[in-house]
Amino acid sequence: MELTDRCTQLALLEHRLADLLRPAGRLADDRPLTVLTGPVGGGKTTLLQAFARRVAGSGVRFLAASASRAERTVPLEVIRQLVRAAPLGNGDRDRLGRLLDRGTLAWGDADDQDLEDPARTTAALGGALVELAGRAPLVIAVDDVHHADMPSLRCLDFVARRIAGLPVLIVLTESPRTRPWHPEVYAELLQPARLHRIRLPLLTADGTYRLLAARLGAPVARSIADECHEVTAGNPLLVQALGDDHLAATERPLDRPVVGEAFREAVLSCLYRCEHLVLKAARALAVTGEPLHGNLLSHLVDVRAESALRAIDGSTSGGLITDDGLRHPVVAQAVLDGMTAEERARLHRQAACLLHEDGTAPERIARHLVRTEELGEPWMAQTLLDAGEQALVDGDPGTALRYLRRANRDCTDACLRARIRSALARAEWRLDPQAAVPHLLSVASAVRAGHLSSRQAASPIQYLLWHGQIDKAVELVHHLGERADSADPGSAAALAITKGWMSTLYPGVGANRPMPAPAIRDPLTLAKVKRRLQGVSLLTAVLERGDAGVIDDAERLLSTNRLDDERNMWTAICALVATVYADRLELAGDWSEKLGGTPAAHRQPTPAAMIAAVKAAVAGRLGDLSRARDLADAALTQLSHKGWGVVIGIPLAVRLRALTLMEELDAAGGCLQVPVPQTMFETPFGLHYLHARGLYALATGSPEAALADFQLCGQLMTSWRLDLPALVPWRTESARALLRMGRRAQAEKLVREELARLRPTHVRYRGLALRVLAAAGDGPDRVQHLRAAVRLQRQCGDRAELAHSLSDLGHVYQEAGDLRQARDATRAARALAQECGIPLLRPGRTAGGGGPGEAASEAAVVDGLSDAESRVATMAAQGHTNREIAEKLFLTVSTIEQRLTRIYRKLDVSSRSDLAVRLRLGRPGPAPTGHGAAPSTPDEPPR
Repeated sequence: MELTDRCTQLALLEHRLADLLRPAGRLADDRPLTVLTGPVGGGKTTLLQAFARRVAGSGVRFLAASASRAERTVPLEVIRQLVRAAPLGNGDRDRLGRLLDRGTLAWGDADDQDLEDPARTTAALGGALVELAGRAPLVIAVDDVHHADMPSLRCLDFVARRIAGLPVLIVLTESPRTRPWHPEVYAELLQPARLHRIRLPLLTADGTYRLLAARLGAPVARSIADECHEVTAGNPLLVQALGDDHLAATERPLDRPVVGEAFREAVLSCLYRCEHLVLKAARALAVTGEPLHGNLLSHLVDVRAESALRAIDGSTSGGLITDDGLRHPVVAQAVLDGMTAEERARLHRQAACLLHEDGTAPERIARHLVRTEELGEPWMAQTLLDAGEQALVDGDPGTALRYLRRANRDCTDACLRARIRSALARAEWRLDPQAAVPHLLSVASAVRAGHLSSRQAASPIQYLLWHGQIDKAVELVHHLGERADSADPGSAAALAITKGWMSTLYPGVGANRPMPAPAIRDPLTLAKVKRRLQGVSLLTAVLERGDAGVIDDAERLLSTNRLDDERNMWTAICALVATVYADRLELAGDWSEKLGGTPAAHRQPTPAAMIAAVKAAVAGRLGDLSRARDLADAALTQLSHKGWGVVIGIPLAVRLRALTLMEELDAAGGCLQVPVPQTMFETPFGLHYLHARGLYALATGSPEAALADFQLCGQLMTSWRLDLPALVPWRTESARALLRMGRRAQAEKLVREELARLRPTHVRYRGLALRVLAAAGDGPDRVQHLRAAVRLQRQCGDRAELAHSLSDLGHVYQEAGDLRQARDATRAARALAQECGIPLLRPGRTAGGGGPGEAASEAAVVDGLSDAESRVATMAAQGHTNREIAEKLFLTVSTIEQRLTRIYRKLDVSSRSDLAVRLRLGRPGPAPTGHGAAPSTPDEPPR
């Protein structure tokens, strides 16, 4: 070990040696004993060895011995080592050998009442050493004297009392102890009058750096020295071990020390060299994580004298123990690694029992119960359940799972086990809803057996709804309703709340599967039900009335409800969704970021995934299609597809719609390959999925399939009495599909019916309907409708729809001959389309679904052409003249002719008819915007 921060102490020893070498041959202060005091691992032995080298260089005789705990019961072992090192003649050596043998036998046979003969032997040995000391200057050194056997201590004391005036220096090293091995003899030897004490403190931060620099080099030492000092408290043995681990590591972090095998061995070495009480205390502290002076330690180490525990500190433990417990978590881990599994389990069980007897909170006891071998007492499983439920309230499902799984493993009581499985379902659902399914089956059986109340079964029933098991959920609600105790307001409230959630998630459940209506007369219970369902009520108010005035209530709920507690979580999610349906998208986005950034969201994947889905929906409604796609992808990857249950309709619909509008139709088609529960179509989530699927069908040229999806939305919403445009504007979307099918009159009738139903607050849906109405009409009103649509879409922030409306408006202006306004509108449309991630907007695109379909076809067949060339090729294949193409694309005829020449050459065709065949595009039918395309023209050459 490097001799660092020990120069002062070595100088003091050298000064004592210089006194010994003076002509007078005696110590200046007549104190023959020098004691080096320092914690275990503090470098005392290293310092003593350095001093021994100085003594050897001066010509002074040096006798050394080392005591150890293993030999503290061997009489005269330290003196035997000194005699063995002494330069004696054969006669003296034989004489002292006989004395040692006789003394060993005498001390071995002696008892406390008969020490006369051992004392005479000790005196004879001491006299021999004094005689040896008188011949020439002498240094006697004993390392770890606190472990020396009692006869050796008595002999050293005999020598120390008789060497006054002789050229003799006795140097001892000791570590601070909670109490000496032989307190009376030890105190007699180390009398202050004859003692010169030199203290070796632990290394300073600078000393730690210098010790590491000597081992690792200055740059590395500088980066890790501070943390090394924090971990080791400057114990040289531990610092050196960290340096060894850093050198041995294959991957070395730049600014962190490496904690490996050398450090763990060094920690255990320090503790084994300390007193057994310190080792026991360190193990108890590592297991409990308690402070040094907590109420558990004295019981766990079985020490009644508080003075003994108070003596444990940094000096008696080598810097490993402080008032707060073990110095650092890596020290605690090293101590734990040095224990057997049985030792750890025994201490954990003892700690749990002691804490239980003291009436400690369950979560503090549960930390120990999870590490015991068995739960032999009835209170243990109940304590783990209580602690697990509290962890759920605190938003820590990972910890809850540890407690609940341990309780479930050993619990034998049927009712208690049912409650544990119910809590397990709640914990599993927050981390992975699919993992909760096995527990839901057990909970259902427990409800039928009467082992769970309505309150205990409420959350698992909601999870059944999440997974689409509506029949089983309704059955359990009926069962609970039949045996509900009317005198128990809690059960009635739980049933009412469960029924409210069921009606929200499955609007048709009331008509198709009637459920019992709990009779609640108690005002306090009614208030509780109302408070728990305020998120649902808020969402209903926004959907049914378009009531943007409830946004203040939504903000209040969002500010007072977080994701930690499950009840608050559902309220917060509902309030967040209400802001989305109310078109307060900036507010919804802000609150999504706040909720998604909370610690609870980071610890709980399920709420985090739901927040990500809402953020994706907000981005999609704002027209930020690439962000909507990415957020939807992130949400879908946080949970498995099965784990999403029926709620998968939201992120899947957002992703499908975004990809469709971005014309990534192959990827969009992949969304439809994801399996979804059939019962999803009994929920509002299914409506959004059907809507997105209909848009995809329109984009891929299947207006009949699109119309079927949109009309199915209408049928479901009508049967649920939720015919609300904020869910799905199915009439407007059906009109789009009808336009693509050439049924213009029906489309106009349907969209006018939609406009008549819309409220003033339905800005987004009115703008969408007006754009479709403009496409269905034929006359000067189209400009008015499109301008109104543009104004409304700017107001609600729907940039994707705004880009399409501007494109249609530019086309209408162009047909009217107003080329300046047409150019301005088209340029604005293209700029917006680029921002939104829409690859290309061409004049005359449909009012909602035809454009992407055309683009998809072109992208599939016009290989080798640029986007600009693809546009020209498509219009030429559809029969437009060069002049018409130039006017529609705001280019010159010469430019169109040049592009066609390149197109013909690239595709190896010679006429427009060949081009049409090559592109597999037929002649245009009725224009989807309702005002007709240019008639077909005979084939014409490029020029």
